Amino acid sequence: MWPVPFLAKVEKASDVLSMPPGAFFFWPERQYLEITYDELQAETAAISYLGRLKGDVGWLRDYAERNRQQQGREIFSARLFVKGSDGLDGVDPKPGNDTPWGRLHFARVAAWQEQPQDVDNLLARRGLNIPYGPLSMAESEARKLHELLWRLWNDEERYQDEQKSTIAAFAIEAAITRIGGFCHMTGVGARLEDGLAILQSGDIPLTDGLEELVLYIGRIAAWLDLHICWWPMNEVTRSAIEGLPITNNLADAQ
Repeated sequence: MWPVPFLAKVEKASDVLSMPPGAFFFWPERQYLEITYDELQAETAAISYLGRLKGDVGWLRDYAERNRQQQGREIFSARLFVKGSDGLDGVDPKPGNDTPWGRLHFARVAAWQEQPQDVDNLLARRGLNIPYGPLSMAESEARKLHELLWRLWNDEERYQDEQKSTIAAFAIEAAITRIGGFCHMTGVGARLEDGLAILQSGDIPLTDGLEELVLYIGRIAAWLDLHICWWPMNEVTRSAIEGLPITNNLADAQ
């Protein structure tokens, strides 16, 4: 699965667990394009089915297993191609005017081009449970804010704009405290402050402000996720639950 820089509502919603091996689909809540290679884990999500890979998916399973085991140690990348084209190139970020909207927009475009300095800084820190503790928390807090803001953007019936703005502001303030404060990702915290100012000023349509925030913080969460060694950490957790020697199991996982 990989993130893409656009928002879309669910179309002809399908249950993610109904997807067969080789299914290609879009997960609107997280802006992920995904292709399956085996039975999925138990989860609940409404997705937009796009198509299915023809032929054997064994090669995809082998690639995905390597990806899964090297997650956090190696950065995997993919390039999207439109049939008949040479590929889709990114857009070079151009600094906008020095306003909350200009700064957030520039940061959002830049974050989709390369890993932000805030992530580099977090990974370089050392201390008790650092960088893993802040890395794990920052990813979790960013993802939580990302999905909540998307839900507000996606909702067209339950809340009026004023209510949406209030809910979003509450969530953003909490995220600033955890991501910008505890995890010390001050650059991300500053851009969330800009997002808060945009929502509170009312100068930008609420939908536009939410879109910019969703695409920004969602990409930050995705960058952080790339550095979490999910597979060995899961193996260590299983060992602890089952009372097995953690050191030996971790060595095997590595």
